[in-house]
Amino acid sequence: MSTQKNNFLFLVYLAGLSIIGFLATDMYLPAFDTMKQDLNTSKSTIGASLTLFLGGYSIAQLLWGPIADKYGKPKAILTGLSIFAISSLFIYFTSNVNVLLALRLVQAIGVCAAAVCWQALVIERYPSDQTNKVFASIMPLVALSPALAPLLGVYLLQHFGWRSIFISLAIIAALLMLYTLRLKSPKKQANTDDATEQEPVSYLSILKSQKYLGNVMIYAFCSGAFFAWLTGSPFFLKELGYNESQIGFSFVPQTIAFLIGGYGYRVLSSKMDGRKLIPGLMITFTLCVVALLLLAVFTTPTLVILLIPFCLMALVNGACYPIVVAEALKPFAANSGKAAALQNTLQLGVCFLTSAAVSLFSHKALLATTIVMASTIVFVFIGYKLSLKSK
Repeated sequence: MSTQKNNFLFLVYLAGLSIIGFLATDMYLPAFDTMKQDLNTSKSTIGASLTLFLGGYSIAQLLWGPIADKYGKPKAILTGLSIFAISSLFIYFTSNVNVLLALRLVQAIGVCAAAVCWQALVIERYPSDQTNKVFASIMPLVALSPALAPLLGVYLLQHFGWRSIFISLAIIAALLMLYTLRLKSPKKQANTDDATEQEPVSYLSILKSQKYLGNVMIYAFCSGAFFAWLTGSPFFLKELGYNESQIGFSFVPQTIAFLIGGYGYRVLSSKMDGRKLIPGLMITFTLCVVALLLLAVFTTPTLVILLIPFCLMALVNGACYPIVVAEALKPFAANSGKAAALQNTLQLGVCFLTSAAVSLFSHKALLATTIVMASTIVFVFIGYKLSLKSK
């Protein structure tokens, strides 16, 4: 019973590490207007605080990968979350918007440690045959952040002011740090299948692994299609005549679909090899994206018609992510920090490019969104072909 309790608490801990970075982006979004007035600045400047955070969050992961592998995941987490918590506390006291911008960048650099290390801890602490199931338990929770974090932010904003949001983030970081202090270094890498993998490797060496690169490409470009929709949907749904509340509601079914995909695969993971599911998932992904493109080109679709293929695509992504992430990281058990950092940076980079492409052509939002989504298909299948390699 004690073992089961400890395992459950560790899963909760990993989930906390996985979402704290997304909480730092989503919780304060409802406070933009209040912050603009309180700090006597412009909307674009407050918006820049999000841009800086996302930029730092993407690039700084490459910093924490080697640190996590050399000094251990617990030390990296404690250092990174300390930086994040302290900068969050400083934001509470700041009245200068330029200081806020600098602190948001520091926040991002610190919280990257959690983003890198939670995935590395799964590879390090669980046997190979359990990693897919663990990833499937945690990754769907990330989809809840855009839906629930702003609601929590609204509550804090209305009752305690916008600064309380950053105090809350510091408290969450402190709780995660307390649990981190309980972690002991593993006696043996749970996923080390080959003694040669004990040697440190460079980012370039990791990229030379076709199996790794292929799985990361699937993860990154499926995510890129998803982010293209998230970027374009507020624009094209407005063009189709939907109001803000209807647009906001449209995020609910896709979140549910993502959760069903993730937890549906979790149920299947103990009964069949996830790699055997990938071809069917990729074909379904392709059909969904092509259907959205055809709807954009030949019809004036309704929200419901658009959501049918997109929610199915979200379900596919929810099932696919745990499989390809686990398969990418398993060969690098002794260098899981670097492997996870590189994977996350590449994924976020692709998402940035697809999002930027949609924004650039937002005057024809629906067509631009579906074309960008369709452009990811070829890269997904290239990734699948590479992922079949033995190394």
